[in-house]
Amino acid sequence: MKIAMSNVFLPTDEQAGVAFQVHYLANTLVGRGHDVTVFTYSSAPADAAYRVHQFRPIPALRKFYPFLLAWELARTDFSTFDVIHTHGDNFLLWRKHPQVRTFHGSATDEASAAKTLRRKLFFHVVNVLEHIGARVADWNVGVSKATQFRLPRVRSIIPCGVDTTAFCPGEKSSRPTVLFVGTTMGRKRGRWLAELFVREVRSHIPDAELIMVSDIAVDLNGVRNVGRLPLEELIELYKSAWIFCLPSTYEGFGVPYIEAMAAGTAVVSTANPGAREVLVEGTYGTLSSDDALGLTLRELLSNGERRVDLASAGITRAASFRWDAVAAQYEAVYAEARHA
Repeated sequence: MKIAMSNVFLPTDEQAGVAFQVHYLANTLVGRGHDVTVFTYSSAPADAAYRVHQFRPIPALRKFYPFLLAWELARTDFSTFDVIHTHGDNFLLWRKHPQVRTFHGSATDEASAAKTLRRKLFFHVVNVLEHIGARVADWNVGVSKATQFRLPRVRSIIPCGVDTTAFCPGEKSSRPTVLFVGTTMGRKRGRWLAELFVREVRSHIPDAELIMVSDIAVDLNGVRNVGRLPLEELIELYKSAWIFCLPSTYEGFGVPYIEAMAAGTAVVSTANPGAREVLVEGTYGTLSSDDALGLTLRELLSNGERRVDLASAGITRAASFRWDAVAAQYEAVYAEARHA
């Protein structure tokens, strides 16, 4: 099958989120015999097995790329492709078929979790465009039931994927470690976690350490800031950590949860929609209230048997997010869209 895929960025420009999901899905589909071209503002990653059609980057307009990409896609001739698969910004793709759209969360929930008025207003605009995009596409996919709840036109739920050959169990650190991967501010709440960790965890377990893979350093005793890391180094941190904690107020899915589970690390989260779904209401990880999070981390750091049990359960759960399994579900959706 000849597949046109689109996203604003690839991992060459964005070291997280949807960019990696598009990259891995495209590579997996090529490995399964498909011809894939990704339309984007990024250059091709070194390990890309797919073709890249790069629209001309205009750095001064980077913050407008989602809207500019919609315009570029509308001007593109997709007549030689069997299916178009967009991961956003398809609201101008009228009368271009067959078309599949994946929603990696909901702008409505993003707006609710936003901390600034500017960000709230931005996501309210995106929300309108999402609903237009859902009408434009022939088949809509959501990464979770929470996404489908906000976007009723979503017909299929296909989760995000994880590379279980790269994210796999390894040797644990010699000291108690909690790993955080996300932004320091905003809905990921890295700073909030760091302050809670020092106040409620390290005061009881003096050699415990919080490792933050984040954008802004937090200067607190017991907190090690490593910034953004190459994927290989990030994977090693996932493997060596005793606990992974991402206390977001909102996740549409939460890829770091499945990366940690695949790496054999116990997961602790607050009860946001993505975590509740990925961890199956606490079956494959621990869901905690804000008030109890410090105690939850202390108890789990002190209970090796419980950590092993959670890690084992997480590895089992992560197997359902293997890229081959995810790609197979998309192949079925492509076939449905072609006959819609």
